[in-house]
Amino acid sequence: MKLDKNKVAVALSGGVDSTTTAYLLKKRGYELIGITMYLFDEYDKDGNNIKPKFIEDAKRAAKILDIPHYVVDYRDEFKSMVIDEFVNEYLSGRTPNPCVTCNRTIKFGKLLETAHSLGAYYIATGHYAKIWYDEKIKRYRIYRGKADMKDQAYVFYSLTQDQLKHIILPLGDFESKEEIRKIASEIDIKISKKSDSTGICFVPGEDYVSYLKSIKPDAIKEGNFVDIEGNVIGKHKGIVNYTIGQRRGLGINFGKPMFVINIDAEKNEVMLGDDKYTYSKGLIAKNVNFTLFDELKEDIRVEVKVCYWGWFLPATVSNLGDGKVKVIFDKKERAIAPGQSVVFYNGNEVIGGGVIESVIKE
Repeated sequence: MKLDKNKVAVALSGGVDSTTTAYLLKKRGYELIGITMYLFDEYDKDGNNIKPKFIEDAKRAAKILDIPHYVVDYRDEFKSMVIDEFVNEYLSGRTPNPCVTCNRTIKFGKLLETAHSLGAYYIATGHYAKIWYDEKIKRYRIYRGKADMKDQAYVFYSLTQDQLKHIILPLGDFESKEEIRKIASEIDIKISKKSDSTGICFVPGEDYVSYLKSIKPDAIKEGNFVDIEGNVIGKHKGIVNYTIGQRRGLGINFGKPMFVINIDAEKNEVMLGDDKYTYSKGLIAKNVNFTLFDELKEDIRVEVKVCYWGWFLPATVSNLGDGKVKVIFDKKERAIAPGQSVVFYNGNEVIGGGVIESVIKE
C-alpha cells in the first residue's frame, strides 16, 4: 500500500497527552486516525476479566476529535515480547525496563506495521521528546523534551533509523505538563483533568512482586543471604524481592545497615554488605544501538543515565564488538543494576544506549 505522508496514526489512550497530540496534529492539517492498543487483560477484585477503561476513554476522545478510531489486539505479541522478558529477567536476578522493550517492539514495531497497513506514513505519540533529521549526516537524531520533569527521550535510544523516520512527537517543544493540560481543556475539560499514568502499565498497583508470584508462583523460592565471603547470614524471601543497592525491606535486623550488592539466580543467593560494595567503576552493556552512526569507531566522552530517573554521569564509552560496549565512569557510581538500560547523552541529545549486562567493580 502506498503510504500518505499527510496521514498520521495517533497512539490514542484517551489520556491528556495522546488526546492533545491528536488535537495539535489535526490543527496542523494532518489526516488522522486513532489507534488504541489492547495490550493485556485486566481483572476486577473478584478475578473476572473486564474491558480496560482506557479503550472507552479513547473511543470518547476520538469522537470528540472527530477522527476514525481502531482498537488493535496485541495481547499475544505484548506477552511474548514484553511480559515474558520482564518475568524472565527478574527470575534471572536482573532489573528489567519493560518500557524500552515495548517502545522498540510494540509501539514503534507492531503499531507502525498497523499504521502502514492503514496507509499512514507516520505514527504519533504523546512522548515528551524530539526527533530531528540532520541533512548533513543524513540521520535522525533524538533530543530531550523541553519539559524537564517529563523528558522521555531515554526510552527512544533503541529505535532504528527506519523507525525514527516515521515518528512525530508534537509535545517535545512544550515546557511543562501544565501547558498540555491547558490545551486539553480546550478539547474536553474531563480529559484535561485525567491523572498521569505511572509505573509499569501491566502490573496492578505497581506491585511487581505479587504480579510475578501470580505468574510464576513455583519459581520464587526462599534462599540464603550471604556476606561478601560467602557465609550464610540469613534467609531471603525470593530474589525477585531485591535489587542492587537496596537497603530497606530485607526483613532482618543485622545490627548495622546492609545493602544488596549482588544477586546470584543460579545459587538463589542474595549477597549483602556495606554500602561501599554497591559502587562500581563501570559496566558492560549489550544490544547497543547508536543514532549518530552505525558503529562506534573510537572511544567517546558522554554523560550516561543508568536508569530512567537517574543522574547524568560523566563517562567514557569503548567498543567491545558484537554489539557490546564498556562504560567507565569518571568516579565510582552506586547501585548499577544489570537489566536496566544505560543511555548515552551529548548535552540534550540521546546518541545511543544498551542494556546493562554486568558491572565492573575494580
